Amino acid sequence: MKHRHLIALALAAAILPAPVASGATERKVIGRSVDGRPIVSWRQGDPKGDFRVLVVGSVHGDERQGMRVVARLRQNLAGRGGPKGIGVWTVKTANPDGTALGTRRNARRIDLNRNFPFRWDGSLNGGYNSGPRPASEPETRAIMRLSRRVGFDLAVWFHQPWGRTLAPCDGQRRWAFLYARLSGLGTGGSCDHGRYPGSAVSWQHQATGTTAFVVELGPGLQPRAVINRHARAVIRLAKRMK
Repeated sequence: MKHRHLIALALAAAILPAPVASGATERKVIGRSVDGRPIVSWRQGDPKGDFRVLVVGSVHGDERQGMRVVARLRQNLAGRGGPKGIGVWTVKTANPDGTALGTRRNARRIDLNRNFPFRWDGSLNGGYNSGPRPASEPETRAIMRLSRRVGFDLAVWFHQPWGRTLAPCDGQRRWAFLYARLSGLGTGGSCDHGRYPGSAVSWQHQATGTTAFVVELGPGLQPRAVINRHARAVIRLAKRMK
């Protein structure tokens, strides 16, 4: 009888999926760059969380310090599992070609943060070249697919080098102001009027209703303590918003 019981338990273990531990990582290639480099997202935190957060470390290849924030955030979530009810998606870089080359734009010399469809402006050129049409770039489309599929409640995009949090001027600004307090990075005393056509955060506001804003880290290499503060601030903000 005991032998049959053990066989039944073994069969059940083989059939039923293993439980997913809080903090487990799901790594997924969400798209590829112009030159074929993978754009990778990690999903961590509560696998059943109904509050969903996106953190993008870099969309301009020469603004790399936010990638360190993403790395620290991933380490924190792997070690502690994250708070209950919150799922966190991180993308170290949305522009792997630009990151590899150390340039702002992608391999086709297009500013991805001017390539999103909302208020796209085809007259932009030079360092802010917006591309031949809205969402012409595979990197842009990868982020759009991920955003639509998941439906993020909060998205934080890291840039450099202005050294301030860009708070939207609508009702979402209170969360950016709170982030500024939690991270120690001020807002400069004003809000961002969304004057940047084709930006990722503006598209997320309009297309998916996401509370999204830009965090402009200071120039150059950031102290480790600053990186740690921003990684903690993302989770602290999510817990306050949930």
